[in-house]
Amino acid sequence: MKIAYVSPLHFDGSSYVGGGERYPLNLARGVAADGTCTVELVSYGPQAARRELAPGVTLRVLPGTQPAHPLDVSSWDLVDALRDADLVHVHQVFTRSSEIAVLVARQLHKPICVTDHGGGTTRRLESSGALALADAVVAYSDFGASLVRATIPTHVIKGGVDAAFFTPPTAGTRDRVLFVGRWLPHKGIETLVDALPAGVRLTICGQPYSDDYTARLRAQVDGRGIAAHVEFVSDRDDDGLRELYRRAYAVVLPSMYEDAYGNTYLAPELMGFSLLEGMACGAPAVCSRVGAMPEFVRHGETGFVFDTRDELHDVLQRLAVSPDLVAAIGRAGRASAEAFDLHVAGGRMRALYEELVAARRAA
Repeated sequence: MKIAYVSPLHFDGSSYVGGGERYPLNLARGVAADGTCTVELVSYGPQAARRELAPGVTLRVLPGTQPAHPLDVSSWDLVDALRDADLVHVHQVFTRSSEIAVLVARQLHKPICVTDHGGGTTRRLESSGALALADAVVAYSDFGASLVRATIPTHVIKGGVDAAFFTPPTAGTRDRVLFVGRWLPHKGIETLVDALPAGVRLTICGQPYSDDYTARLRAQVDGRGIAAHVEFVSDRDDDGLRELYRRAYAVVLPSMYEDAYGNTYLAPELMGFSLLEGMACGAPAVCSRVGAMPEFVRHGETGFVFDTRDELHDVLQRLAVSPDLVAAIGRAGRASAEAFDLHVAGGRMRALYEELVAARRAA
């Protein structure tokens, strides 16, 4: 069975690096793992390219249009790219780019799945005509499913973390608080900086997609006089990221519905990939009570869920001086993350694809 994934962005330094891009890649690896399916990730770039990403998984970059916003991108080559697929799974469904992909897949009479990745973009459409043309919605959280008002079946398939790669350390000291994600206003990083207890080390790892927001964060750190304890890191590959998770006694995701600039977000976090990766590495997850994150973090068991800046401060202070608590929560978090492994999610997704393809062939 040949599956085509279509996404306006892909997980690569030449495109974007975030959970919304990692999810299709990890899911594709899980779907292709048993050898009965191949998955081609179809995305866009300045020039055509093709390369293998994992066994059974390839990336095909189409020469795209050059719209004012990357989520509006498409390509005249999309028809040819989808022609031989048995099923098309369109990601980032609430974008102009993905609406076009759904239209193309429907014209080719392909079974279609669609998935929303939410996030902090102000380009997200409030609704999508593509939903009416699809055969199934796939959400990776109950919260995400609740946002999709569709008349077609909606399936919740949680997870997609690489629990075989992100593993706890065999030895070493956990000596810091860690944030992993895009440096964007809806991520709420300034709340974490403000709540950081005195003397606690913080690593902020990710990509600076907003110059103004990054400058604002650095000014905040300087203003608090904690520059010696806070490092901004934007050059880590997955090996380096895993080492950061293994050295953290708290992985924090303080995302918010309304950012410091007054912008509001309907779907700021539909899962929280960095929380699952951290949990897989044995680090307690700490998140705001926003979006889907509380579905994946059991308060007091695999991590902590906070409502206020003061609650976050108290949690970080407690973890900083309680290595036994960190270890216990880390063990529980690791066990929880294994249930959200990419092979578990991929197996469930593959079964759904087989069902949809069989139904189309029988029609």
